[in-house]
Amino acid sequence: MAPGISRSDFHLANWLVEPSLNRVTRAPEVHHLRPRLMDLLVYLAEHPNQVVTKDQILDNVWHQRYVAESVLSRSVAELRQLLDDDVQQPRVIETIPKRGYRLVAAVTPLGPGSSSAWPEAGGRPSIVVLPFLDLAPAHDHEYFCDGLAEELTNRLAHVRGLKVVARTSAFAFKGMAADVREIGRQLGVRTVLEGSVQRSADRVRVTVQLIDVADGCHVWSGRFDRAGGDIFAIEDEIALAVASELRVKLGAGAETQLRRRHAANPQAHDLYLAGRRHAARRSLEDLEQAIRCYERAIELDPGYAAAHAGIAECCCVVGFVGLRRPGEVYPRAIQEAERALAIDPNLTEGHAVLAFETAMHEWNWEKAERHFLQALDLGPGYAFTRVWYSHLLTASGRFEEARAQLERACECDPLAPTVQATLGMTLFYSRQFDQAADCCRKVLAMDPSFGFARYFLGRVHRAQGNFEAAVAELRMASGGLPHALGCLAGALRSLGREREAARACEELERLSRNQYVSPLVFAASAHLSDYDTRLRSIALAFDEREGTVPSLNVDPMTDDLRSFPAFQALIDRLGLPRVQRNSA
Repeated sequence: MAPGISRSDFHLANWLVEPSLNRVTRAPEVHHLRPRLMDLLVYLAEHPNQVVTKDQILDNVWHQRYVAESVLSRSVAELRQLLDDDVQQPRVIETIPKRGYRLVAAVTPLGPGSSSAWPEAGGRPSIVVLPFLDLAPAHDHEYFCDGLAEELTNRLAHVRGLKVVARTSAFAFKGMAADVREIGRQLGVRTVLEGSVQRSADRVRVTVQLIDVADGCHVWSGRFDRAGGDIFAIEDEIALAVASELRVKLGAGAETQLRRRHAANPQAHDLYLAGRRHAARRSLEDLEQAIRCYERAIELDPGYAAAHAGIAECCCVVGFVGLRRPGEVYPRAIQEAERALAIDPNLTEGHAVLAFETAMHEWNWEKAERHFLQALDLGPGYAFTRVWYSHLLTASGRFEEARAQLERACECDPLAPTVQATLGMTLFYSRQFDQAADCCRKVLAMDPSFGFARYFLGRVHRAQGNFEAAVAELRMASGGLPHALGCLAGALRSLGREREAARACEELERLSRNQYVSPLVFAASAHLSDYDTRLRSIALAFDEREGTVPSLNVDPMTDDLRSFPAFQALIDRLGLPRVQRNSA
């Protein structure tokens, strides 16, 4: 029996189980269980890695033998669904044929005074850096405060053995009066770094506190009052102090990473921070503004490797999501990424963005994977390396590897809609439609305006033949996504609603006169039986080297085209292995 279980709280893998509240939690998910279902989970947790017979469970949980075994089977199935388990490849509950069940997930009891934050692998230290408060009278240095928090996050992410929550999840608490213990619980960390900045024309004062989420007490605090140009020294001291207080052993090169000088000019650094803020918003206007900030930073400091990598990232994002013609942005992306790595060969972001461009535009898979692996080695905590790498793995049909990378990214950035939505996309391409739909719904529960998740939820419904549901989701997503508008037209055609489909296509034609619209959008807008239009549009996308073209190797919506020699000839141009497909 696992000591400390019964009605006490415990960790089950990366879930927090609170029997007294009938609640299980894993950010951003919170599930409330029926009392009997919680009793079943607790009973299994009292016998970890032991085979428990059905009779034992019925006796101890239902306290009677006349309950049908089907009730137990349905209850186990419900637990599996809630805990994101797979009956074929169990990570939580294993079925032992003709005998019973075995709990295979790790069980960690929480004694009195234990932290209820989610457990980290091996009990490793963990931290989130919250956005710093702007104490300037005019509150006009918010970008600087946000940038300082992001810079510290990036520096600490290079420390092996330290789990660092990424920017998106940390900034989800910006402006909120949340208790640090609740933040720790939601993000699965043991410590929180928070602080404030007071900046004048020639001075900067930074005050920071490192807080233990178990009791809300300060572990360490510091105050730094320096000349405005000494912000790099402040970042060094804070990062090294945090690593020391968390008793993280700094391996070879780690201290150098913590002390890195990405800019020689404080004004260039200021512009870089402003660019990061714009880039995080991901709209075309903000991405282009971010590029202008990076360009001005490079004018002041031509050797600013991170600014070159920032331009490359913005160009890749613009090209990948179809906001600009690929030939207009990808060449500059690779040029800037190579400049960044020529200046700093160990820049994580440089390797990551070069790998992404090399994979999704050049289709040089071996070179791309080499840079992805190098980026992961240099900065394992940089979540977007894993997100971008998952696109290569998914297009290659290596779905389990892609899912593993995205699950690691979720650990680094549990509240990031992009990470969760990309997981939904991978599940869609691997034809796990129900799981893909659940994943998209979780994203929309976090952020109902996140159109990418709604778009893929619509695609799931369309692939399953549920065209009415597809139309409902795609109509909501189509306002800001041409891809969703094209898919909406196709779904309407499948319902025989040609007039509405024609109106959607007219809107696409109107958009294409003022902005770039991917040929894949027009392929999606065609009726499924209009093979000529679909193949012609897909061929144009191949000629453009569209960023999402590699996904056609695994896309369920092109399965009906795979017997066409013209389609197979296009797929062969990718140089990817043909994927054996099983029905969902």
